[in-house]
Amino acid sequence: MITSDPPQSAPAEGLRARRRRRTRAELHAATLRLVRELGFAHVTVEMISNEVGVSPRTFFNYFPSKEAALFALPGNLPTALADRFAGGVGQGTDAVLRDLGDVLADHLQEATPGPQELEDMLRIAEGVPSVLATFLAQCEAVERDLAGTIARRTGTPAEGESAELLAGIAMATVRSALKRWAQTSEHAAGADSADGLACCVRDSFAALRALLGQAAVQ
Repeated sequence: MITSDPPQSAPAEGLRARRRRRTRAELHAATLRLVRELGFAHVTVEMISNEVGVSPRTFFNYFPSKEAALFALPGNLPTALADRFAGGVGQGTDAVLRDLGDVLADHLQEATPGPQELEDMLRIAEGVPSVLATFLAQCEAVERDLAGTIARRTGTPAEGESAELLAGIAMATVRSALKRWAQTSEHAAGADSADGLACCVRDSFAALRALLGQAAVQ
């Protein structure tokens, strides 16, 4: 029987992906560190690039601006999680929100900032309009993508009211969970855990579903 060696390209692609993730994380960490020390207005892309040892051109391969580098939060759902949600059972609001809470919690668990890091980013955003605008734009982009994924699950138009409302509610719930988790004194004291954030997101979605359930029976 003739056998062939497995393709050699996959490990190289995996290595490149890991290097990109590491560089992206280093640029974000340097941005946050410099902003903490110097203030946002005094930090430049050149300074951030020098901290990491890359060129400004390389910086812009990862982020369109220093505002975006400051808010390196998880973006759109990965394909595997989006497919898992879209293929779930049930098209009703409760089932959709239950499964949304699960996949969003899993997504954040894989790529979550530390509690102090998140608290600092939110605090900076509150004081710098351009940072807040970037954060909200990132949230809106994720929300649009999420609406499309919800539409796949429910069989409704991606730009229809139902999918857009559910996506907006889901993102508002995630933002509430993130803020609550970042401000919890237990986490601020150093009890760092991505599992804790995932649990917080699931709890927030459970509370939302309970509220909607109460409204439905009134």
